[in-house]
Amino acid sequence: MTRLAKPLSLLFAMMLLMTTPTVLADDTDGDGVDDANDDFPNDPCAHTDTDGDGLPDTVVSGCSSTVISGFTSFEEPNNGTKYYDYGDQGSDRYLWNNVDQSEVAYNSTGNELGFKLYYESTGGVGLTDGDWFGVVSYNGTVGNFTDGVKGYQMSDIDGITTFELDTVTANSLTFDIYLQDTGYETSGPEDYLIIRFVTATTSTDILNTTGQDIDQAYSAYLGVWTTETVSLGGATGSLEVEFSSNSASETVYLDNIVFTATTTLTEDLDDDNDGWTDSDEADCGTDPIDATSVPTDTNGDGVCDALESDDTDGDGIANEYDDDDDNDGVDDVDDAFPLDASEWEDTDGDGIGNNADTDDDDDGHLDTEEADCGSDPEDSSSTPLDSDGDALCDLLDPDDDNDGVADVADAFPHDSSEWTDTDSDGVGNNADTDDDDDGASDTQENDCGTDPLDSSSTPTDSDGDGICDGIDMDSDNDGVLDADDDFPDDECASLDTDDDSMPDSIIDGCNSLLIEDDDDDDDDWSDVMEANCDSDPLNAHSVPLDTDSDGTCDVDDYDDDDDGYEDAIDSFPLDASEWTDIDGDGTGDNADTDDDGDGWPDSVEEDCGSDATNADSQPSDGDGDGMCDPQDPDDDGDGIADDQDAFPNDPAEWDDTDGDGIGNNADSDDDGDGVSDNEENECGSDSLDAESTPVDVDDDGICDSMDDYIQSPDPVDDEETPGFGTLAGVISMLGAAMFLGRRRE
Repeated sequence: MTRLAKPLSLLFAMMLLMTTPTVLADDTDGDGVDDANDDFPNDPCAHTDTDGDGLPDTVVSGCSSTVISGFTSFEEPNNGTKYYDYGDQGSDRYLWNNVDQSEVAYNSTGNELGFKLYYESTGGVGLTDGDWFGVVSYNGTVGNFTDGVKGYQMSDIDGITTFELDTVTANSLTFDIYLQDTGYETSGPEDYLIIRFVTATTSTDILNTTGQDIDQAYSAYLGVWTTETVSLGGATGSLEVEFSSNSASETVYLDNIVFTATTTLTEDLDDDNDGWTDSDEADCGTDPIDATSVPTDTNGDGVCDALESDDTDGDGIANEYDDDDDNDGVDDVDDAFPLDASEWEDTDGDGIGNNADTDDDDDGHLDTEEADCGSDPEDSSSTPLDSDGDALCDLLDPDDDNDGVADVADAFPHDSSEWTDTDSDGVGNNADTDDDDDGASDTQENDCGTDPLDSSSTPTDSDGDGICDGIDMDSDNDGVLDADDDFPDDECASLDTDDDSMPDSIIDGCNSLLIEDDDDDDDDWSDVMEANCDSDPLNAHSVPLDTDSDGTCDVDDYDDDDDGYEDAIDSFPLDASEWTDIDGDGTGDNADTDDDGDGWPDSVEEDCGSDATNADSQPSDGDGDGMCDPQDPDDDGDGIADDQDAFPNDPAEWDDTDGDGIGNNADSDDDGDGVSDNEENECGSDSLDAESTPVDVDDDGICDSMDDYIQSPDPVDDEETPGFGTLAGVISMLGAAMFLGRRRE
C-alpha cells in the first residue's frame, strides 16, 4: 500500500497502458483524440463507435486498457444540515436520509457508486442528538476536498457506523482519507477505525487501528489528506469503513474513491449497424460507417448486385446463379475463394489459399515440415513437436530435448533436465532424491561414500539414527561424538584411557562383547584399589603411594615402610630405617647421634655410663670440658690429673697436705701444725711440713724472725738482745720469699 496525493486526472494518466506522442489537455486516455470526439475517452485502445452500440469500430491491435470500473467523489448525493437519526438509538439497523439533511446513504442514479450506512449501538445516544455526518461541503477542517467540493464525513457517532459502497469488480482501488487530529481513546468505549474490502468469501483489512492509540500509531494520517492505493487482483466486492467515536472532533473524511479494472474491447464488425458487415460493404463498394449507404441486393439473397453480374468461370451461368463460380469443383458455399479456380480453402483465414499458402494453418510451421513431422498442416493446434526448440521436430531429431543424450538412450527423451531413471520410478535421477530407491537419499549416499546408483550399496548406520556412520558425528548414538569416543561403534562404552582396547566402563545392562578394564590407566593398580587409595584411576601418572612396595597402598597398609612397626606407633611410617625419635628433632634415632637430644652423643653416653635415650640421664662432666669424668684424666680441669688431685672434682683444690679434707688453697694451716700458713710463710718455716714450725725463743707468740725483742729464757740474760730480732726478721723474710718462689715453680 502506498500513500500519494495526486489529482484524479493524474491517476488516470498513470493507469494508461498506451499513449501517443501528443496528449491533448482534454485527452483523458492519451490516445490523441480529444475527449469531446472520443467515444471511449478513458480507453486508449479505441475512440470511435459509429453506431453507438458500445462496440468500437476498430481496436488497436494487441491493446488492453485500464478503465474506471466504479468511483465516487460524493458530488451527486445531496449535502445539507446536520443529520438526525429519528429511530431507536439502542437498535442496530441501516440508516436512511432525511429531508434537507446531509445524505448518509445514496442509491446511484448517475455515474457515481451508491452507498449505505449501518449503525450499531454501544449504549450511547448514537446520531439521535444531531451530528455533522454524511455528505458535506464544509471544508473548514480539511481545507478543500480532493475532488470536487463535497466529501463524506463520519464523526461524533456515540456508537459504531459502517459505510458500505456498492459492489464493484476491480484490479485496484485508491481513496483519499483525512483524520482530524484529536484525542482518540483506547477504552470506555474504544475509538477505532477499520477500512476493509469485503468479497463474498473474504474480508481484507486495508487499515485497522483496533487496540492502538490512533494519535500515536497513525499520526501520519492526522491533519492531512492521504491517498491509499490497494491492489484487489480483479476481485468483486465492496469497500467498507467502520468507525467508532464519541466526539465531534474525532472525525474521518473520505473523498475521491476510485476503482480501476483492466479490459479488452471487442471490435464492431458492422460499424454503422446497417445489417451489412464492414467487409461486405467494402466488397460491394458502400460506406461501412454510413448506415444510409448500403449495398443493393435486388434479389435479396444477401449478395449485393455488384457481385452477382459476373460469370467468373465463363460457363454461361452468372455467378449469382452458379453454385461453383470458378468451376473448381467446390461449391461457392464451401469455397473460401469462389472466384479463384486455383484456391478453395483458406484454413488460417489469412487471405491466401492453402494451395499457395506455405503455412495453411498459420501455426508458424511450413506445411512440408508438418507433413514430415506427422502434424496436421491444416490444424493450427497440431504443430510439430520440437521439445528442445532447435527447429528440428522430434520425429526427425535424434536428441529431442537436446540434452546431449540420444533419444534411444534417454529415459526422458523430451526432458532436457533428465535422461536416466536408475530405479525406474518415473522420476529422473536429476530430480530423484533417491536414484536407486534404496531408502537412502543420493546426497546421503554421496556423503557416506556409497553408490547412489546401486540399490545394494547402502550407507552403514550402526546406531539406526538415520545418519550414516560416515557422516554421523556419533555413530553409536551414545551421546559421545566419535572424535571423543574410543568405541565409536559400540553404544555400551566410550572411554579407553590406557588404549588397551578395553573400555574403562560398560553401561550396566548394555549388551556388548567388550570386556571392562579393571585398570583403566594401565598403571598396575586396579581401579578399585586406586579409588580406595585416593589416586586417579584414569591417570597413569597418579598411582597409590606404596612406600614399602608390598602391593598394598599406604592408605590400607598398617606398616607403610615395612619396618616391623605399625604406622600408628612409627614416628617415621614411610622410612623403613627409622621408627622412633626420642628427642623429637625430626631425625630418627637410628640416624640421630644424640637420641635424647641432651647434647651428648649416644656413643659417649654409652661409654660414660649414662642413658642415651633419656635426656635427664647425662654423663658427669665436672669441669664442663665436654669429656665425661670417667674418661677425663682431669675431671675438674684444674690442670692436676685426677690420680694426683686430692680433690679431682674441685677445680679450686688439688692438695690436702694435712689430710684434713680441706684443700690447701682453702686451708689456712696446710700442714696442720697449728701454725697458719701465713705465719709460717712470714716466719720462714715450711707451711707444708708439720715438722717445720716457726722458732719462738721467747715464746711470746711472735716468731723470732718477726720478733723485734727476743727475751731470753735465761733469767740471768733477761735483757733483750738489741738488733737480733731485726736481723732474725730479715733472715726469716728472705727464707719465706725463697720458699714461696719454690712453691710457685
